[in-house]
Amino acid sequence: MSRVWRIWGVLVLFALGTSLITPLIPLHQDRLGFSDTVVTLFLACYVAALVPSMLSFGQLSDQIGRKRVLAAALVTLAVAQAYLATVPPLAGLLAARGVQGLATGAFFGTCTAFLVDSAPPGRRSTAAVLSSISVRLGLGCGPGLGGILAEYAPRPLALPFEVHLVALVAAALLVASLPETVTHRQRRPLRLALGVPAAERAVFWRVLVPSGMIFSLFDGVALSLIPVYEVRTLGVDNYALVGAAGFLVLVSGAVSQLLLPRLDPRPAILWGLAVASVASAGVVAGAPLESTALVLGSVAVTGAACGLVFKGGVDLCTLIAPPSDRGKLLSAYYVACYLGGFSVPLIVIGVLSDLIGLTAALAILSGGAAVAALWTGAVGLRSLAGLAPGGPPPRDPRTPAIAE
Repeated sequence: MSRVWRIWGVLVLFALGTSLITPLIPLHQDRLGFSDTVVTLFLACYVAALVPSMLSFGQLSDQIGRKRVLAAALVTLAVAQAYLATVPPLAGLLAARGVQGLATGAFFGTCTAFLVDSAPPGRRSTAAVLSSISVRLGLGCGPGLGGILAEYAPRPLALPFEVHLVALVAAALLVASLPETVTHRQRRPLRLALGVPAAERAVFWRVLVPSGMIFSLFDGVALSLIPVYEVRTLGVDNYALVGAAGFLVLVSGAVSQLLLPRLDPRPAILWGLAVASVASAGVVAGAPLESTALVLGSVAVTGAACGLVFKGGVDLCTLIAPPSDRGKLLSAYYVACYLGGFSVPLIVIGVLSDLIGLTAALAILSGGAAVAALWTGAVGLRSLAGLAPGGPPPRDPRTPAIAE
């Protein structure tokens, strides 16, 4: 097996473990009796640790080597998975999610760089795309695997994490078998600075931030509240179906990017937002119609549309920024996606769910997304007048930008 494919395997094995908990959240909620607001904290705690880790440990891998950072991230995630397998109390669950975020932020950027480093010079852009797809594939397969194990295997709250510990051992052995790619090491102070280049600020705030927040919020809801919605509102008792929501929203987003690799940023963002807003209404309609199939189908279409929004955002960053600013703008976009969709807005949806009900909260999300999509299309995209079409292949926001 070539080095590139071994690293690809490491990425997938790591990624599936960080989202295993998605279909298990309703079980923990039933066990511990926490609110929907707390459900959203499962992602908020993860992101609170992931963002600073993402901004710092990629730099560290440039200095001390990729393998050391990857090994530390694998061990850190293994600690979190082992603790989650003990079925801890609520505070422990949230703390473990923070540890997972810390490990993930260190791992994905470093492993992406490792993958690109290991590819032949003429195939490095292909390797970057492979990284994007493998991360989203792994993240999507996590809820699917967790749901299947929760439904058909014993000890549903512990066994998924025990299984993933075995996968992490396999990933560690693969990393150990690979040669280090950083051979010239230099010491520099680590910086968490993140800025938006002045020339790109109008497009960043009018297009990239609102569109990134919307698609990431849809992802976040599918990975946190939709499983609860299936169980509590629709009466779903098959946890393989509960895990299907997280699987569908992520994997369909990867597939849509593969099917439309040359779609221009403008229609990708505009039509992606429009389709996602309409499809999200299907999730809400699933409650009065008592249709799990409608909910899951709507989640899949929403995820595919969000994948196109993300693709348009990444292509737009590469289109408007010169090479000297590109890495900085992409990093700002990724952080905006995470913080915009997986933190305060998601918690607001959770609070609304506790106050007025989950179905009504999801209806407000759908309507708010439609308004934001209309504003982005009618006002924000005007700032793109005069830009040339086109752009390179996409990367996932969960895969940090590689330094240029």
